Amino acid sequence: MTLSVFFTSSFLALLLLPAHVKGHGRLLEPPSRASLWRLGYSAPVNYNDNQLFCGGVGVQYGVNEGKCGVCGDPWNGKREHEAGGRYANGLIVRNYEVGQVINATVELTANHKGFFEFRLCPTDNPFKRVTAHCLQKFPLVVADTGLTRFTVPSGDSYSKITVPLRLPADVRCSACLFQWQYTAGNSWGISQDGRQCVGCGNQEQFYGCADIAIGHKEVAVGKPTPKHPWFFQSEKEKEEWHFGVVRYIKDSQETVDYRSGAKRIIFTTLGLHWMNQDDSIQMITSPSILILVRFVLHWASC
Repeated sequence: MTLSVFFTSSFLALLLLPAHVKGHGRLLEPPSRASLWRLGYSAPVNYNDNQLFCGGVGVQYGVNEGKCGVCGDPWNGKREHEAGGRYANGLIVRNYEVGQVINATVELTANHKGFFEFRLCPTDNPFKRVTAHCLQKFPLVVADTGLTRFTVPSGDSYSKITVPLRLPADVRCSACLFQWQYTAGNSWGISQDGRQCVGCGNQEQFYGCADIAIGHKEVAVGKPTPKHPWFFQSEKEKEEWHFGVVRYIKDSQETVDYRSGAKRIIFTTLGLHWMNQDDSIQMITSPSILILVRFVLHWASC
């Protein structure tokens, strides 16, 4: 083979390789933290809500060894879409029934094959940082296939895709993180077994996170969750923690904006008491720590 033929063949082979063009997408249903502003909610604007892609392939795999924030933020950067970040305002956007089949809608502004996966992490607190380990424990199943992966259909570069998902029969949460993960499949790569192909090896990933509730009718949808969550534990329900923020009413009484269980928290000279939904009252703390509780609540409200 002459040198000119070799270079010509190599050039043609490069032309035939698929170019690495970034896919883009956003989670619209349930509304993701990054896209709330597009859907009529009062939330910070994020014009880049369709590229929560772990900082890009070079950052995710070249710098962070494949790791990524659970909502698509770079692993080594600020987690603006996770608890404590700018876009995580604690807004519960949907309230579903246990075991319900729901529709998740994704808007792809560039379709690059691959597949979707959806997961949950129950926290009962939208301000709690979620881990990948928790999300891996609660994969959602595509209702009409029984699989946990949804293959993206080939077609137009722009599309809206709706996926029916079945919620678990054993998960109830006053706050759950709903995660969408899109693993693209249009880049040439090498798989772990040495196979080379389009879609093999490290691929670009996109994420979206939404705050939902399951099986808690009392949770208000679309109303901001207080920024300073507090947890109180009933003596009768050792395993259940109740979420709310104590608000000042008068010297002897406080009330709680509850998510489950508690009706109000009452301060008296005898201590801190718990008023249940049936109006029964029981003591939570003794007077000896009441002063400390009041100090902490005052500090949190500042």
